[in-house]
Formats: sequence, C-alpha cells, structure tokens
Amino acid sequence: MKNATLILVFCGLVTSVHAQRFVTREAQISFLSETPLEDIRAESKEASAIFDAASGQLAFQVPILSFHFPKALMEEHFNENYMESEQFPKASFRGAVAGLDPDKEGEQIVSVTGALEMHGVSQERTIEGTMVRDGDGWIVEAQFEVACEDHNIDIPKVVTENIAEIIGVTLRAELKLK
Repeated sequence: MKNATLILVFCGLVTSVHAQRFVTREAQISFLSETPLEDIRAESKEASAIFDAASGQLAFQVPILSFHFPKALMEEHFNENYMESEQFPKASFRGAVAGLDPDKEGEQIVSVTGALEMHGVSQERTIEGTMVRDGDGWIVEAQFEVACEDHNIDIPKVVTENIAEIIGVTLRAELKLK
C-alpha cells in the first residue's frame, strides 16, 4: 500500500511539472531595417518556442531560411551574403523570465535575461516584453533591437545607406499547454 501511494505521488509530481510547459512551432518574428533610402522588412512564422512556468525558462529558435521578404532578391542576399544561412541555419534565444506571476491574469511586463545566438555569435541580453495568461496558454510579445556588428554580420560599404546597422525585431508567440 505504501509503494502504491508513493507511485501515485510521483506520478502526480511528474504530471504537474509536465503540465507547466507551453510550446508553439508557429511563433512570428519579424524585423525591420530602416534607412532614409529604403526600409527592408522580413517575417518568419516558423519559430519554435517553449516556456517552462515552473522554472521560468523561455526559449525561442528560428530557422534563418524561414524569413520571407517582399522581394526575392532581398531574400537571396540576406541568406547568402549577410546571414550565411547554410553555415548558420538558426538563431536562438534562451533565458530566464523575471517579473512574472504565473497565477496572475492579464498582461504582465517582464524581462528575460539570457543568450541571443545568431550568426555564430552569442550575446548576453535582457529583453523587455509582455506575457499574458490566455486560458490554457501564454501570449509572449517583445520588441528589441539587434546591432549587426554584435553578431559579426558584415554590411558591405556599397549598401551601407540601404541597410541599417541596428535592426528592429518584433516577436509574438501564442504558446499552448504541452
């Protein structure tokens, strides 16, 4: 009887820990390079994300080839010349959420401190954003900037007036209970 009780308690613990993970494979990440000569926009709807409410860990990963541009030539240059997508196929962020009460309803302003890895370079970052408890999931949103030089992304001199040195990034993810 004692063993049966321990097994039930263990199963309950495993279930409750597992029940606190939220995931998506359809997070949206877009970016904007804004210059006086040209604005360049791209979007991916293929980012993956996971949030572990028990530990406060949040992670995102996006295939670089999943970013789509209004012009095919922009997409080709982005993948071949700037991001070198064959060599560096993914960008990721892994961090710990601060300022979140997982039991609270409504929008909460949070900060996530962790490592942003892109183009083979990892940078410690703190990114501000919001998290909203949405029924059986979470909506995560953030806007932040990335300096190309922080990730060794070279901008040739011939196009420096067309491509911004600082890129604006917008993220939105609807994570559901796993």
